[in-house]
Amino acid sequence: MDLRRTTTMRFAALSALLVALPWATPAAADAAETTVLPVASHQAPQQPHVVRSMFWMNAMRSNLDRRARATASSRMRTDVAHMRASGTDLAVLAEVAADQRTAFRRLTGPRWAMVTGGNAIDNVVVYRRTAFTQVAHASMTTRYNRGQRIHVTIPVLRDNVTGTQVAVIPVHNPQWNVGPWRAMSIRLEIAKIKQLRRTHPQWRIVIAGDFNAAGPSACAFAHIGMASAFLSRAHCGRIKAIDQMYASPALKPHAYRSVHTGATDHGREYHAKLVL
Repeated sequence: MDLRRTTTMRFAALSALLVALPWATPAAADAAETTVLPVASHQAPQQPHVVRSMFWMNAMRSNLDRRARATASSRMRTDVAHMRASGTDLAVLAEVAADQRTAFRRLTGPRWAMVTGGNAIDNVVVYRRTAFTQVAHASMTTRYNRGQRIHVTIPVLRDNVTGTQVAVIPVHNPQWNVGPWRAMSIRLEIAKIKQLRRTHPQWRIVIAGDFNAAGPSACAFAHIGMASAFLSRAHCGRIKAIDQMYASPALKPHAYRSVHTGATDHGREYHAKLVL
């Protein structure tokens, strides 16, 4: 057998086969390779949400008159019982005297925290420790009925489930017939909300308590974008209750209700829900 002839024939056949095969360009090869790579998913996980219950009222300071002094402890017991029954996570109590603050701490124990402003008659924020943790605070100075300066502590609470941070401003504004102090207090509160938005845009904001005004204060807060659990911005002038709550729209305040109670001279306590 002629080995040279056999090798030459095999080489010729292989060459013919290679010429017949389609050759891809480098660019086409890269494109073909890209199409078979698995595509990684970069979709962020959904942020959890929880619904928190909020409570607010004027606590009827114990030094208001003799009846208020005599009933301070029993009225605070009623307040605490109502907060527990409604599953309250966050509350604002306006006009709370020292003996009432002591009674609250005695009745609630370590499960609840109270943040005060250090005033004789104080507006306080209370929260359930299993729901929130205080991570910071801000402050402001407002006015009381005769123009006295009132220090307000604004706790910043982090939700223990979602991590959402909420700054809570407790309010008791002066009455309408005692000079310019109520209008001044509302201006100070609005200025503080705007400042917190600029300096801490990640914070949600809640302002609640006794505004001693209905429609006018409601529209003042609505016009800077705060939401009511009760009425829309277009109907803010229809608010009648002087005890109210306004919140950042992202908190979606809803499920507003009022409950008759003898624990306050206003005759009612208030409840709503917030989405965190």
